Amino acid sequence: MSLTQLSIPVGLLVENVLTSGEPVEVIIDCLRRKDFDPLLPKIKEPAMDLEPRLDTAAEIGEDWEKAIREGYEFKFLHINGVKRLLDFRFDRKVDRDFVETGLALQHVRLTREEIGVLRTLVGRQWDVYEEAEQNDAATDGVRLAGIRLKFG
Repeated sequence: MSLTQLSIPVGLLVENVLTSGEPVEVIIDCLRRKDFDPLLPKIKEPAMDLEPRLDTAAEIGEDWEKAIREGYEFKFLHINGVKRLLDFRFDRKVDRDFVETGLALQHVRLTREEIGVLRTLVGRQWDVYEEAEQNDAATDGVRLAGIRLKFG
């Protein structure tokens, strides 16, 4: 089974609405009806223009509904998109929870499960790896991960 591929605007829309904590079917119903009022007070970034992002999805044929239900991967994601994804999905912020060094992020504290989710979302373009030397003594289930742009 191949995952639905989403562009940055549509993928970040999905991530933002998932932060509401509402059941998937409630989120999908609100988006279908373009009635965002139930979601806006609960999402991480209420100022995001949701309707234009839904319009973009329709125009380019991206199935946001399937992505919400079954998961997805980004087609392309720049470093700032990775940082926003980390904030939406895992509540991790640059300079607070990890360090940015050029086209890489280091010392991102994630569980192994979160690392797996991140690999699924960004693995087409980004290498998500465990910083092994830092994790040998990890006992709380949290690992330090790095994220770097794949070359070639």
